[in-house]
Amino acid sequence: MRLEWRGRTLCITWLPVDAMGRLAACAPGTPAETEVLAALLAGARVCMGREALEYRRYRRTAPREIYARLVGLERRLRELGIGRTRLR
Repeated sequence: MRLEWRGRTLCITWLPVDAMGRLAACAPGTPAETEVLAALLAGARVCMGREALEYRRYRRTAPREIYARLVGLERRLRELGIGRTRLR
């Protein structure tokens, strides 16, 4: 997982599948995941672009059921307050 502070906004620039699952479950396993949850709890803006999501690279090869579950995890991240943006 890679993070970058841009002013008062925390941007997730790379989110592997395992980290995505832990964040969606509010169960951080690394300091970076803890930082994301702490930022959300502190009211900071947290954003992530589509290109940051590792699972999207497997859209054409992953079994439909697994891919659908990962889409659901992405939805849970949005419900937690992680917004979508185009990262540069």
